[in-house]
Amino acid sequence: MKTKTYILLALVLSIWGIISFKIVSVVNPSTPEVLQQHYNMAFKPKFNKTIDTFSIQTVNRDPFLGTLLIREKPKTKNLKTKMDLVWLPIVYHGIISKQNSKAKVFIVSINGQQYLVKSGQVISEITLIRGNSKSILVSYKGVRKTIQKT
Repeated sequence: MKTKTYILLALVLSIWGIISFKIVSVVNPSTPEVLQQHYNMAFKPKFNKTIDTFSIQTVNRDPFLGTLLIREKPKTKNLKTKMDLVWLPIVYHGIISKQNSKAKVFIVSINGQQYLVKSGQVISEITLIRGNSKSILVSYKGVRKTIQKT
């Protein structure tokens, strides 16, 4: 019986010795040797002497459907230039509106005659598109022009 006790005591002490060694090695780790290596830290960029070129070409075939793409040509409008169009003399005098209303009435002189005009109203082929207290936007034969208050 004494031999079994000695064998078990030796076994228990060896297990506790291994456990304590692992704990001590984790708490006090040994520092590894660091070898310093000297690197050349100068930065020398490499320049590419070749230029990458490419060109963009139009694709005439749809890659998914395999059909030809047909683009419509933009319709050109016969717009009269501002130089060809002779504007009637238009003078913007101001704006009239009620305090609690959003409706605005503009005082405009067209060809020497004074009118009270609302947005969207047409007088002598001149349409008042919109306006504010500083300027109005009018349209005459399809050409738009901003007129400042005098």
